[in-house]
Amino acid sequence: MTTGASPTSDRLRQVLLAPIDAGGRTQVIFQRLQTAIALDVFKDGEQLPPEIDLAAQLGVSPVTLREALSLLRETGLVETKRGRSGGTFVRRKAYKPSVHGRQQLLQMSPVELRDLSDWKTSLAEAATFLAAERSTDDEVDDLDRRAEQLAAATTSASARRAEGRMFIAIATASQSVRLTRAAVAVLTEHGPLLSVAFESDTLRKEVATAYSEVCSAIRDGDRETATTAVRDGSTKVAVALAEIAAELRRPARR
Repeated sequence: MTTGASPTSDRLRQVLLAPIDAGGRTQVIFQRLQTAIALDVFKDGEQLPPEIDLAAQLGVSPVTLREALSLLRETGLVETKRGRSGGTFVRRKAYKPSVHGRQQLLQMSPVELRDLSDWKTSLAEAATFLAAERSTDDEVDDLDRRAEQLAAATTSASARRAEGRMFIAIATASQSVRLTRAAVAVLTEHGPLLSVAFESDTLRKEVATAYSEVCSAIRDGDRETATTAVRDGSTKVAVALAEIAAELRRPARR
């Protein structure tokens, strides 16, 4: 394990607001900003950067950004005020993540859900394996703090936020830019589903325990134990989501 600079929320913000690479940009930006708000990168009541600045940071046109902001307004995550003290402000308290998560589950086929779960698990394993080899002491300390936050989470929203930050922190500790970008991309799609899965107190505790084991193994440089623990936690989430999705699709009894 090496020593180096401690990861910060600024770094997470930089990753989430990195320039967009490909097509479908409006939806990608919407998901990125939605994730940034869910992970508390933008706090409730905080004003987003001016549209021209945020568009430039994301590498898109102001028109595309406005389309994404319109989607955020429709979900209740932001509101836009006009006038001298105007701007776009985060309104996370009005957002119902579990409702959005259930809608997303209903729109996904069982194969699509399984594929998404498999992809996140694969990324988590790869990032964890490398983090056990490459992480700095400061990064491991940061992972421990995030594991404690997840263990202390008492709501699905706070657990989703803590797990998302933990997932990105592990990817960052892998020292792989490509892995970190992929982790952000999958989190934007998978994150809302966690708001539904983490309504279960039992699952929250099981995942928190798994991540605690991951942190201990990363600190010890034990790659095999670390990847096994993160796989176990991810598998529990995948099974829970599959069961919830099946229940949602089941016709209501009369």
